[in-house]
Amino acid sequence: SSGINAEWPLRPGELDDIIEDLDAPCDEKDIIEHEKLYNEELQTKPVVSTRTQFGYAYVLVKSSYDNDIRKGIRLFEELCQSGVDQRDFVYYLAVGHYRLHDYSTAIKYCERVLGMEPGNQQAVQLKEIISKKRKKDAIIGAAVLGGGAVALTGGLLLAGAVLAAGIAAVKKR
Repeated sequence: SSGINAEWPLRPGELDDIIEDLDAPCDEKDIIEHEKLYNEELQTKPVVSTRTQFGYAYVLVKSSYDNDIRKGIRLFEELCQSGVDQRDFVYYLAVGHYRLHDYSTAIKYCERVLGMEPGNQQAVQLKEIISKKRKKDAIIGAAVLGGGAVALTGGLLLAGAVLAAGIAAVKKR
């Protein structure tokens, strides 16, 4: 297995390392490995262990593929209903929504973590990262929109000039 070895519960400092590579997808081999473990437990035990479900949900949330991320979110939502220590599960729900660019929902989950554990640095840092990402996306969106408006205006001016030239040519006849 590569560098990802998410185990539950997390040791102090592990979330700090994870925040640094929020956008970096996990290795496909890790997903396959965790999926295999998850499916084996699903078929051989009455209930999948929290540790196995957490590990599988974690690698899915870190996947390059939106459908995997959504599946990871569903698994974390199930874990939240288990009644076991939920802080880590809720945090990774925030990460999953962040990776899907659903920043409003991600912020809500960060606030939920902070409601459980006021001052939780991982949730505070993730909220800051999301706020910066929102601002950056808004600036990029405005630039794209502004560029589109400039192109549209330029196109209209060009069309007007062509039309005017055409009218002038007809009048000269």
